[in-house]
Amino acid sequence: MEQPIVGHDRIITQLQHAIRLNRIAGAYLFVGPAGVGKETVATHFAKSINCLKHGESACGNCISCRKTDVGNHPDTQIVHPSGAWIKIDQIRELQTRIVYRPLEGVRKIVILKEAERMNLEAANALLKTLEEPPAESVLILLTTNLDALLPTIRSRCQIIKFIPLTQTELGRYLSERFHLAEREALAVATLAGGAVGRALSYLESRDTEESESNQHVDEEIPEILTTTDRLAAFRIAEHYGDNPDELDSLVEWYRDLLLLHQDVPPDLLTHIYHVDALKRLVPHYSRYRLQSAIKTIFETKNALGRNINATLALEVMALKLMSDRT
Repeated sequence: MEQPIVGHDRIITQLQHAIRLNRIAGAYLFVGPAGVGKETVATHFAKSINCLKHGESACGNCISCRKTDVGNHPDTQIVHPSGAWIKIDQIRELQTRIVYRPLEGVRKIVILKEAERMNLEAANALLKTLEEPPAESVLILLTTNLDALLPTIRSRCQIIKFIPLTQTELGRYLSERFHLAEREALAVATLAGGAVGRALSYLESRDTEESESNQHVDEEIPEILTTTDRLAAFRIAEHYGDNPDELDSLVEWYRDLLLLHQDVPPDLLTHIYHVDALKRLVPHYSRYRLQSAIKTIFETKNALGRNINATLALEVMALKLMSDRT
């Protein structure tokens, strides 16, 4: 089931206008923070294009919309990184499929998630498709980092920028939808940075904490938060090189420490089963150093998307994070 679209009214109106006038671009580039709603809007746009009601917005009930919802529409393909990168073989497969006429819908649609994680070969291969896109196709690239993409790719896409909601707007939505107290809703909105997807993920994980309590108890605090051994930085960097998706989880640990530093109620933390251990770590960090650590992780993620030396970038990150601990 598609997540609700919260905010982004201007973008939705723009995309509906393109459908109504049959002026859908061959390639779009959706840019914005993680969890801001890029994928939700992209999926809704794909459904709207191929909806059997042929309106400017998806009905959500026809067989085409339902197939897209469950991920088996023959004319909608989602590409995401295989490991750390989107590789050239994935782009070649995309190119093989997109050249054929749609089987059931109006257009072939490809949603390319985390486009900043294409390696150079994949990016250059995709560029050929963007230069000569098939007439009945739409490519939608999603990225958190516009600068990580080749200028030639950016220039061939219609760029649409997604902006997070204000904390007040998101807090109001969460309060109304989930019947949260105003203070709690605002705390969740702040934790999510105005990104609806992050807020919903947080609330969903919180709702299942009781049934998954053993899993949370067994989860270990990342070594980088507890060690002062500089030699460990290289082992830690290797770990995140093999598991780059865990950088997002690492941010959550630092964010929990920051929230505790600000005396936020412990039940609003992501890792509530580690509150006591996290409280023992808080004195080792100033508020400024925690903010700096979170910034360092995000900068490293962006750097990895620019095809730089990943090992070196992660080693530098690990050493900087250790220096933030007193």
